[in-house]
Amino acid sequence: MSSLERLAAFKPDTCSTGAGGIDWNAVGSAGSMSAFCGIMAGFVLSGIVVIIGERNPSGGDGHASRGLRLLLPCFVGLATASYLYALTSGELVCNRAITEQLFSGAILAGDAVVVIVALAWLLPAYGRDTPDTVSFFRGLIQFAAQFSTLMLIVSANGFTNSVLHHRAAGWSDALVWTSGVLVSGAVFHFWWQPPPAAPSIRPAGQTEEQWRDDVHLNRRVRIASWTTLLVGGALAIASGVAVGIPSGHWTAMSPALVYGLGESSLLLPGSIIITAVWAVPRA
Repeated sequence: MSSLERLAAFKPDTCSTGAGGIDWNAVGSAGSMSAFCGIMAGFVLSGIVVIIGERNPSGGDGHASRGLRLLLPCFVGLATASYLYALTSGELVCNRAITEQLFSGAILAGDAVVVIVALAWLLPAYGRDTPDTVSFFRGLIQFAAQFSTLMLIVSANGFTNSVLHHRAAGWSDALVWTSGVLVSGAVFHFWWQPPPAAPSIRPAGQTEEQWRDDVHLNRRVRIASWTTLLVGGALAIASGVAVGIPSGHWTAMSPALVYGLGESSLLLPGSIIITAVWAVPRA
């Protein structure tokens, strides 16, 4: 077939017809999602500017630096997700749009939780860390993390069934829900896990609370921030690669590939959420 014949044979599909049992318009929603991510990125940038520009009370610099360390990769991730959603809004290949939105949504789900964790670190940074306030933020973080996990489960399950026209194997649905329950359990475990006891031998003048802040919690925040940056970057690269794959490759995707993409879209952002709740401040 010549290039002109292939061009003539191409039929745009913007997910608006419901062909093949696809019951979600990924292209139609992409513009709104792009704006939403852009607004969130703007708020995160405002928080970064406040942290850099405001002087902290005595002893608050370490807490503010932890919040800043978490906000920076979130700003990059949300801005990238906004750009990727904007690309999806111009799609003419439905399966490609669904795949792109799968990765963009994974970035959004993970970064939304990290943003709340970063805000929680601003409480001790500016002397607002009363036990009631910190406990409320911790509860809010747990709710947001569990809700994001649920949305990831629904997204992964919907992706496999949409691309495979509701003929996904039963074991794949069971695997997605099982993985989601495990991620949800890990989120609760690491959120609830109490901080370890400080060693009896510490640097001179260092209190137990200072040891937890300077050694233990710094390590947790560092792991969470790098996980957010690296996993978000991997998801963004995957979405960018999908944009460049020609339309002819999306007519019939391999079931094994679909199952793998669906599972990875749950487990990868799940790792962001787990490390984020592991790094929350303590009352």
